Amino acid sequence: MRKYSRIPKNIGENIKRLRQKRGVSQVKMAEIVGVTPTYIGFIEQGVRNPSIATVDKIARALKVELSELFK
Repeated sequence: MRKYSRIPKNIGENIKRLRQKRGVSQVKMAEIVGVTPTYIGFIEQGVRNPSIATVDKIARALKVELSELFK
C-alpha cells in the first residue's frame, strides 16, 4: 500500500492549471474562496488536502464543475 495518495497532488495541479488559464492570481483566488494565498499555494502543491467545501468554492470561482478538479 502506498503511504501517500496522489489525489491531492492531481487536484492541486488541476486547480493551478485552470486558475492560470483564467488569469486569476493566487491572491485573488484566496480572496474569493476565503482562505489565505499561502493555503491556495499549498493546495496547488498537493501539500494540503482541502475539504470538499473548499474544493467546491474553488470550482465555483473557476466556473467549472467540481468533478473537473478530480480528473
